[in-house]
Amino acid sequence: MFLNKLKKYRLALGVLFFAVIMGLGWWWQNFARRGKYQDLIPAFYLMGVLKLSYYQPVELTALMNAYWRSGSIDGMLKSLNDPYTRFLNKDEYRELTKETQGSFGGIGVYLIPKEEELLISSVVKNSPGEAAGLQQGDRIIKVGDVSVKDLSPEVAIKRIRGEAGTKVLLRVVRGEGENRRELEFEIVRDNILIPTVETTVKQDPVLGEYAIIRISQFAETTPADLDKSLREIDRSQSVRGIILDLRSNPGGSLDAAVKVTSHFIPEGTPVLHIQRRGFPVQKISAGRYQHKQLPMAVLVNNWSASAAEIVSGALKDQERAVLIGSPTFGKDLIQEVKRLPGGTGVTITIASYLTSGKVNIHKRGVQPDKVVEIPGAMDRLLKEGDPELFFKMQKLQEEEALKVLRDQVSGAALKKAG
Repeated sequence: MFLNKLKKYRLALGVLFFAVIMGLGWWWQNFARRGKYQDLIPAFYLMGVLKLSYYQPVELTALMNAYWRSGSIDGMLKSLNDPYTRFLNKDEYRELTKETQGSFGGIGVYLIPKEEELLISSVVKNSPGEAAGLQQGDRIIKVGDVSVKDLSPEVAIKRIRGEAGTKVLLRVVRGEGENRRELEFEIVRDNILIPTVETTVKQDPVLGEYAIIRISQFAETTPADLDKSLREIDRSQSVRGIILDLRSNPGGSLDAAVKVTSHFIPEGTPVLHIQRRGFPVQKISAGRYQHKQLPMAVLVNNWSASAAEIVSGALKDQERAVLIGSPTFGKDLIQEVKRLPGGTGVTITIASYLTSGKVNIHKRGVQPDKVVEIPGAMDRLLKEGDPELFFKMQKLQEEEALKVLRDQVSGAALKKAG
């Protein structure tokens, strides 16, 4: 009797379980047909990842509610209000993680992600981008037939690159308001082999010889390229100062930024302090390099971002150089790419950082010691597409840097004589 009741109980439970599963299946298929909840399994996985790894505390209930309302991972991530934490579909993830063998094809521009567009911070001389007519301050809003706002910045940049000899179609905004124009450029990619470090030795009637070192981005090769340039300066008996130009440098590798800074400040000195939720603050210190400690000025502007801010912040905080120009971009966040079940992925902000002297630069940037700006120069470049005043401002910044070097060298000479 008892066994018969137990069998009936188990049978009833089995029928109920089957009905629930069928109901959930019907519910999921019903919403899936409308494009919602198709990424349910990776969404639950990602909630756990965000709970553990996101740089700020997040509540699972808030993430669940955001997913329930939007019906997608993309909508859930938008609830974080973090433009750097983004969902990558299968194609985007595959494209982002695809290794590039040897040199890559591109158009020769440096880009800074800004909200729903890619800002061209500088155009490489003699590049396909320059030949096509792209200008500093232009904003790319479309790559091919896909809007930049529908792509992660990393994937959008990857799509601009491609095999040399192939074409890429870009829609670009130049100017704002009444001066806003949308332009289309069809550009043939070429092999882009850009030295990230360019050194020029110039002559000044007061100072004598001085070196201008321009770092255009922070790549894996940058520290070694800089070391080579500095060794040549070390061997010179006539170079008396250095101007380090980080203007319009969009950043790049954190490791490269630390090694570049290590060329200029003592071993063991803090370069930055990484803040990761749930962990003690991690101090990243300078490594061992030995070069002449010549007087130095550093040029920065509003488009000096990320790794460029780490370097300029450390050189300012440690009083190794005088910073000249305008406040930098103000990006103090560090991202990591993670794979999700099913072959999709996500870029997650996992940490923030403070500069060498524990200064928070979030949305305010590194502040120059000497601000050199022409009011309206940046606005005219962005709103009207006219770079003339911007270039004039850059020249004034370079002249101020030269004055700083003269003062440092003359001051050092007087101190030595006294």
